[in-house]
Amino acid sequence: MKDIMTEREREILCEVVELYLVDGEPVASAALARVSQTGLSSASLRNVMSDLEEQGFLLQPHTSAGRIPSDRGFRLYIDRLLQRVALPHRDERRLRAMLSPSGPLEEVLAQASRVLADVTTEVGMALAPPSQQATVQSIHFVRVALQRVLTVVVTAGGLVDSRLLTVDRDFLPPELERISNYCTETFEGLSLQEIRNRLLALVVQERARADELLAAVVALTQRAVETQAAPAGEVFVEGAGRLLERAGPGQLEAVRRLLGALADKATLLTLLNDFLEASGPLVLLGSEFTLVGGGDLGLIVSSFQRSSGEQGLIGVVGLKRMDYHKIIPIVDYIGQYLTGSGSEPGGVG
Repeated sequence: MKDIMTEREREILCEVVELYLVDGEPVASAALARVSQTGLSSASLRNVMSDLEEQGFLLQPHTSAGRIPSDRGFRLYIDRLLQRVALPHRDERRLRAMLSPSGPLEEVLAQASRVLADVTTEVGMALAPPSQQATVQSIHFVRVALQRVLTVVVTAGGLVDSRLLTVDRDFLPPELERISNYCTETFEGLSLQEIRNRLLALVVQERARADELLAAVVALTQRAVETQAAPAGEVFVEGAGRLLERAGPGQLEAVRRLLGALADKATLLTLLNDFLEASGPLVLLGSEFTLVGGGDLGLIVSSFQRSSGEQGLIGVVGLKRMDYHKIIPIVDYIGQYLTGSGSEPGGVG
């Protein structure tokens, strides 16, 4: 087996992948000869395809059939594509008209998942990390009953988390207003973990014991942030039903596993840990898509970070036979646009 792949072999492999993406059928050398830019005959192409099969880039599902790309062949095609694709300017303008990146994070995520599903005709998704990774804009405490206090934490991106606490003593509304004002002024711009650290420092320094207001701040705020120790994050998925409509008989099991994962918020949020810090679009194919046990599936994702510090992940998931040439630049552009650095990223045309 050869160790080095020639440029002509790369070109032919990419042509095989693109033909396969059109209809999902094995590609015969005669069909490839009709569209190949190499000018090779059907017999010559058949020999090259045989070599590519030996190298693990192509598979032959049946002896008499043509060949289909393996996961390794798809990976080479995608890596080559990632170096070349750019979104036409007309598509940039269309996407900007459909998105409002400056709104509350929850609305931005819901909108992004809908737009991705609409423009790619695949399954669009948008995920936000647990709120403890976001910065706090304000903290409010409201008396709702005897020894019952509602806490409302608003993040810089507009996400609102409210919890009902049972407290050791009764707090009157004016007292809670002073505590709310103090917390907002003191903790604005900090993450939940940073707030926990500040509260711990107050206790260690024993300042809270000598100050009635600080004592109340520590008592209530510690409870408020403790209840958010394991927040769920935000997940939005649009167009999942399309997968079942397109799946062939051999793909149904993989699609069912994926639909189960899409319905499980905790499973989807594991994507954040894997991809949140990555730059540029990422593509997982088949056996690389370990979240749902591989199969005939593909995933294209891009992370973003807003000026408020809030992060998220947007992407498209579907059968492996997707229009990557179209979808990769769309996912990449939306990720950049939501970050704020992509209002005018370089496109073409």
